[in-house]
Formats: sequence, structure tokens, C-alpha cells
Amino acid sequence: MQITEKQLMEIFPHAKLDKVKTYAAAFNAVLPKYGFINWKRWAAFLGQIGVESGELKYEEELRSKWNTKDPTDKTQPTGNAYEGRKATLGNYVPGDGPKYIGRGILQITGRANYARYGTKLNINLIEYPAMAKDPVIATKIACEYFLDRNIHSHADAWNLDKVTELVNGTAKLHNKERKEYSNRALAVLTAGETNVA
Repeated sequence: MQITEKQLMEIFPHAKLDKVKTYAAAFNAVLPKYGFINWKRWAAFLGQIGVESGELKYEEELRSKWNTKDPTDKTQPTGNAYEGRKATLGNYVPGDGPKYIGRGILQITGRANYARYGTKLNINLIEYPAMAKDPVIATKIACEYFLDRNIHSHADAWNLDKVTELVNGTAKLHNKERKEYSNRALAVLTAGETNVA
């Protein structure tokens, strides 16, 4: 299964062409190796990516009230609100908050996640966290994340609420938009096909 640049542009109409080219190649190289064996799985994945990356625009977390103690104070680093959050993010070394802000197309956050996915991919994300923004590495991390949480089974059942919960947590932020992207992706990817499974 392969996605074309044209299809990806239809799914993410606000994406820049260079990003579409880069990520279409990354998705085609990586997703088939991670059990993305039907279009429902691809579509559920793209639905989450559409929101998390702003249609492939953002590869690093934006400054907000959720990650910065005072987002209006430009002297404060993005991620300082994550400092000391050992239980939820594994941040225990001073500076971990800003160092391990969300990166990649699924925005992994916190020392614990960087360590986990670095180990899985045999790369040193602890020492070089910016590597999580590399399109191929970011795609592999997102795929590993899907496997870790058994998201494929929920995509197969087209339970998009559960997919969002497993990616974003019980708050299910922007769930409506995630579902819209997923449904659009499924329609684009299966156009002309009779079997969507």
C-alpha cells in the first residue's frame, strides 16, 4: 500500500508541497513495516497526524499555556511547565522540560518517551532530541506509538474516539477535527475501491 503525493495533498490541503513530498516518501517507506495493512489504519494514522502536526507544518511543539509557565514572557523557554514532572513525563534532570518538548508528527514529550523510542529505534534521542523531528524518524516513532497502544485494532473497527483517546489521552483534544481528517483520508485513499478493509 502506498500513498501518492496527490492523495496526501487532498487529505492535508494546507500542507506545503515540499512537506507533502517528504512525508509521502517517509510514510511509504515506513508504514508498511509497522502493520499498516489496510486503508483504515492509514486513515486513522493520518487523522491524528493532521491535528498533531498541523497538516505537516509543525515538527516541534508550539509555545502555549500548557507547556510554558508564562507564555507571554519570551524569556521563558517553551516547556518549562514540564520541569520536574517525573511521574508523568520522566523529567527529573533540571532542564528536561525545555529539552524534551513535543517533537515529531505525534509530538512525543518528556525524557521517558525520548528514552523509550530512542531505545526502540536504536538512536540516542536523549543526547540528540532534535532527531525526533527528522521525517523518517518521526514517522517511525509515530508507528511505534501506534503499536505500543494497539491502535490498529481500534482503527480496524473504525472506533475513532478510542484512537484519539489512545493518542491524546482522555481529554481527546480536537477529537472532532481528528475524526474529520480520518474520514477524509479514508475517502481519498479508497476512492474507486469497493473494499475499504
